[in-house]
Amino acid sequence: MVVEGFSIPRRILDLQAEAAFIVLEKAKLAERKGIDVVHLEIGEPDFDTPQHVKEAAIEALRRNETHYTPTPGIQELREAISEYLREVYGVDFDWRSNIAVTVGAKQAVFAVMLTLLEEGDEVIYPNPGYPAYSSAARYAGARVVPYRFTIDNGFSMKADVLSEMITSKTRMIVLNSPSNPCGSILSSQEVRGIVELAEDHKLYIVSDEIYRPILFDGLQHYSPLNYASDIDKVVLIDGFSKRYAMTGWRLGYAAISKQFHPYLVKVLNVMTSCPVSFAQHAAIAALRGPQEPVYEMVREYEKRREVVVEELSKIDGIRFVKPAGAFYAFVDISRILSKVGKHSEEFVLDLIEKYGVAFLHGTAMGSYGEGYIRISFANSIDNIRKGIGRLRKAVEEIMEE
Repeated sequence: MVVEGFSIPRRILDLQAEAAFIVLEKAKLAERKGIDVVHLEIGEPDFDTPQHVKEAAIEALRRNETHYTPTPGIQELREAISEYLREVYGVDFDWRSNIAVTVGAKQAVFAVMLTLLEEGDEVIYPNPGYPAYSSAARYAGARVVPYRFTIDNGFSMKADVLSEMITSKTRMIVLNSPSNPCGSILSSQEVRGIVELAEDHKLYIVSDEIYRPILFDGLQHYSPLNYASDIDKVVLIDGFSKRYAMTGWRLGYAAISKQFHPYLVKVLNVMTSCPVSFAQHAAIAALRGPQEPVYEMVREYEKRREVVVEELSKIDGIRFVKPAGAFYAFVDISRILSKVGKHSEEFVLDLIEKYGVAFLHGTAMGSYGEGYIRISFANSIDNIRKGIGRLRKAVEEIMEE
C-alpha cells in the first residue's frame, strides 16, 4: 500500500488491531446521534479499582515515585509477583531472572513473540481468540496456524487434534484459559495432554492466564505450570487489568526462562524503557492487599452469567455454550446471518444503529469467529437484560420476515 508516495510495510498492514475499540467508537458515534446504546461489546470490568490500590498509587506519587524504574520493573513488585506465583502454582520464579513487568499483558504477548520466534517458525493459537496472538506472531515473521474453536468442540483444545497440526517448523503453542472470547476453560486432562505433547516435540507454551480468577460453578483453573517437567519451556503471561479492574493502569507481566529473560528485557527496553513508576506500587498493593474485591467481582460476574444464560435461552435460532469463566458468551448466530445474508460485522453494526445494542462480531477474534457474536457481561444486570432483549427483538423480527 502506498500513502502519499510512501509504502506502508507489509508487517504493519498485516497487524490486526483489537476491533472491540472500533465497535465501541461506532457505538459512541450512534449515541451522539441520539441513539440509546447498551454496551456489551467491550471487555472491561465495570467495577472501580479497589480503594486500597488507588491509595497506594497516591502515596507513591506523594513520595515522588515518578521517575524511571528498571526496565523489567521495580524489585518490590517483581518480588510480589514471584511470591504470588509460588503461592498459586507452587513453582519458583526468581524475581531477578524470570519476571518482567510490562505495559499491560498485551505488551507481554508482543514482546514474548518477538523474543522467541524466528522468521518461518509456526505458532499454533486458538481461533477465535485474542487477536494479539496472531498479530504479534506475524509481526515476528512467524506463520500462524489456527486451532479452530467451535461450539461443537466446546471451544476447547485437544492434544490429539494438536498433534496432527505440528510440523517440523512448529515452535510454539498459545493457550488462553479461561478463554476470550469463548468463556471456556481447559480441563486438567486437556492441559496435561497439551503439556506432554509440547514436551515431546520440544515446543514452547505461551499461556495467557489473565482471566485465571474468573471461574464459575466452583471450577478450578489448570495451568501448564502445574504439569510441566521443565517450566523453562512455559511462558506465563498475566496482568492486573481484569482481576483488579485496572485496565487503564496498563500493567502486566511475563514469567519466562532465565535463558530468555535478558532478551525479553532488551525488547521491552526498546519499546517503553519501563512501566509506569507509581502504577507499579499500586500493583504491589493489589497482590499483597485484601483479595475480597476480586472475590466480590467474580460473585457478581457469576450472577450476571446466569442472567445471560436465562435471556439467551429465550431466543430461537441461536446456539451457545454456558460460559465457565471470564465474562463473555460466544453465541452462534449463523442461522440469523444466513437469513439476512450478512456477515457478523455487518450484523453487529446494524444492531447498533437499528436496535441500540453493541456486541462484538466474531471475526474481530479471528477468521473462524464468523457466524458468532461475543457478548460481554462486564455490565449491570439491568443492561444485560435490556441488551439481550434488544437482540431478541431483532432476531424475532428477522425470523418473521
